[in-house]
Amino acid sequence: MLARIAGILWALFIALHPDPALADGPAVVTTIKPLHSLVAGVMAGVGTPVLLVDGAASEHAYALRPSQAAALSKADLVFWVGPLLETFMIRPMANLAPSAIQISLSESAGVQLLPARNAGDLHAGHAAGTETPSDMHIWLDPDNAAAMVRDIAAKLQARDPANATTYARNATALEVRLLASSQQIAARLAAARPAPYIVFHDAYQYFENRFGLTPAATVSLDPERPPGAGRIRELRKLIADKKIVCVFAEPQFEPRIIDTLVEGADIKVAVLDPLGAGLEAGGEMYFALLDQLVNALTGCPVQP
Repeated sequence: MLARIAGILWALFIALHPDPALADGPAVVTTIKPLHSLVAGVMAGVGTPVLLVDGAASEHAYALRPSQAAALSKADLVFWVGPLLETFMIRPMANLAPSAIQISLSESAGVQLLPARNAGDLHAGHAAGTETPSDMHIWLDPDNAAAMVRDIAAKLQARDPANATTYARNATALEVRLLASSQQIAARLAAARPAPYIVFHDAYQYFENRFGLTPAATVSLDPERPPGAGRIRELRKLIADKKIVCVFAEPQFEPRIIDTLVEGADIKVAVLDPLGAGLEAGGEMYFALLDQLVNALTGCPVQP
C-alpha cells in the first residue's frame, strides 16, 4: 500500500510540476526491462530510453535487430548490467560512437555484489582463497535498485545538465518508492512464510538474500544449456526426499522441462520471472515486477 501511494504521489507531482526549462533529452539505450524501467523513471518528463531485450527473450542469449543496432549507433548513453550478464552486448559496446558513454550498473557505488552460487548446491559455501565471479542479477534487490537510480541520475545530469533538476527530483522520488516497496515486500513474505522451492535457474539470489528466502535447488545448472536426464533424476529424488511442493518455471525457457520434472508428483507449478516478460515496459514496470515475484512466492504453500 505504501509503495502504491508513493507511486500515485510521484505521478501527480510530475504532472503538476513540469519543468519550464526542459530541453530535448539525450538518446539513451538500455538492455533489459528492469534497468529500462529505472532509467525511464529517472528520465520522466525529459525523454524515453530505448529498450533492447523485450518480451520473453533471455538476456543470456540475444541477437540485436538492425533497428536496435541503429539505435545503439546514435546513443549518447547506454546502460547495462555488465559483460557477465548481457554477453551479446560485448561486441556492440566496443563499437559505440566515440562520444557515447556506456555505464555498467553493476559497478555503481552502493551496489552490493554477491558471489555467484554453485547452481548444483545453492547452500554450499565458497572455498577460501578462490576467485568466484559475481552474480549479475543485481536488480532484484531494491537497495541495489536505489543505488543504480542514483548512478543513473548522476550520469544523465553530467551528460544533460539542462535537465539536471528533473533527473534529481525523479531519482529522489524513486528512492522513496523503493524503500516503501521493500518494507511492504518484507512484511508480506514474513507473513506468508513460503516453503522451500525449486527455481528454473539461479536468478533470484539478491531477492532471496534481501528478504530471507530459502530456495532448495535450480533446475538448470547453466541457463544457456538445457538440463540433461541425469539432472532431472537428481531433482525428482530431491522433490521426494525434501517434500518440495513448489517448482517455478520461467517464460524465457522451455516449459516442457518442468512438465517432465513434475510428472506424477503432487506439486504446484508456477512462474517466477526475473525480467518481467509479460509486463509493460516503462517507469512502473520495476515495481510491478517486484509485486509479481511476491505474488508468485506467496502462492507457494507455507512452511509447516
